[in-house]
Amino acid sequence: MSEVSMPRLSDTMQEGTITRWLKKAGDEVKKGDILAEVETDKANMEIEAYENGILEQILIQEGETAPIGQAIAIIGDGSGAQKPAATAPKVEAKAEEQAQAPQNEEPASQPEAPQAPAATATPVGTRIKVSPLARRMAEEHGIELAQIKGSGPGGRIVRDDIEDYLEQQRKATPTTQAPAAQPAPPAAAPSFAQAPIPEDSEVVQISSVQKKIAGRLLESKQYVPHFYVSNEVDMTDALALRQTLNAAAGEDGVKISVNDMLIKAVALALEKFPQVNASYRDGQFILHKHINIGMAVDVPNALVVPVVKDANIKGVRTIARETKALIERARNNKLTIADLSGGTFSISNLGMMDVTGFQAIINPPEAAILAVASTRKTFVPVDGQPVLRDIMPLTISADHRILYGAMVARFLQEVKRLLQNPYSLLG
Repeated sequence: MSEVSMPRLSDTMQEGTITRWLKKAGDEVKKGDILAEVETDKANMEIEAYENGILEQILIQEGETAPIGQAIAIIGDGSGAQKPAATAPKVEAKAEEQAQAPQNEEPASQPEAPQAPAATATPVGTRIKVSPLARRMAEEHGIELAQIKGSGPGGRIVRDDIEDYLEQQRKATPTTQAPAAQPAPPAAAPSFAQAPIPEDSEVVQISSVQKKIAGRLLESKQYVPHFYVSNEVDMTDALALRQTLNAAAGEDGVKISVNDMLIKAVALALEKFPQVNASYRDGQFILHKHINIGMAVDVPNALVVPVVKDANIKGVRTIARETKALIERARNNKLTIADLSGGTFSISNLGMMDVTGFQAIINPPEAAILAVASTRKTFVPVDGQPVLRDIMPLTISADHRILYGAMVARFLQEVKRLLQNPYSLLG
């Protein structure tokens, strides 16, 4: 008998929600069979069996969430072993997380004023389990953690618990009366969050993936100090080379896109500026040995960033072959753990959307992301004469804890130099 645990399906995943079981208790399973579909912070993904046997028990039902490492099912020989009285989650933490674990608990303090029985969830004197994000949210809003009932594993307080508490507080606020001795102040205009929804509007419930993406983007903007550096690239020669290469490939050959050339140019530039191929973690810089470029892919109701591994040592046509396969898997909801893991730098290309420029949000824990706008025919001076060229705007969003303006500017200049000398991408 063996446990099937919630796997780590992305670098940033902390928990997963079972959306559908494809096998039921009592079914025979073989190694490689898909057991269930799970929703993570990045996409819907699949959990496969790693051994043959009988699916004896399902421990986490559809719609329920489990942290990484927690048992979600049991595969055995069919004898129907009972569920253990207490299945401890498997620990899959890094050394630094283990060292910080005691910081996620603190003695509950006595509230200054008596709380309603429904609000006081933690007995005084016990220890409170709380995730780091939930703790920051509680501190920002001045919330006593002893008032919160945790819904996470073992009663751990998570982000949803803080958000639920804030929502309850917002609903209760309008019923609060001003002291009788004071004249009632003029009614303040409702905030955008409290404004009534027009009757003719449609309310669309978002998926947990969309909620998690929104949360990650909010965290990135809140906690990562972004700054931006822009430049323009003359893509005339690069587009001509692309046309030549694609014509030589024939009808059945792999066609190269502008994005494939960008991935190669960025990867080569990162070789020259390894500081940009870095992350900030716990007050330290982490310089990555591999150059893995993530590319933002627009899929229905979500945004995923599959990764081209070791792009600096791959040919442009090999990169084109990989990106085509990754995009196809993304749009068919077939991305694997490996497809989404290990990114060290990202590219967000909206060039096909007819945009003049934009600033992308950094994909933590990466140090930077490149935003690519549409290439446009523009007159530029050449030897004192106006000449029509293909000009493409680029903007880098960078983490100011790791990178500084001059270095990012030099890195962007190197990307520009490579694209304007496109045969350098073929070496």
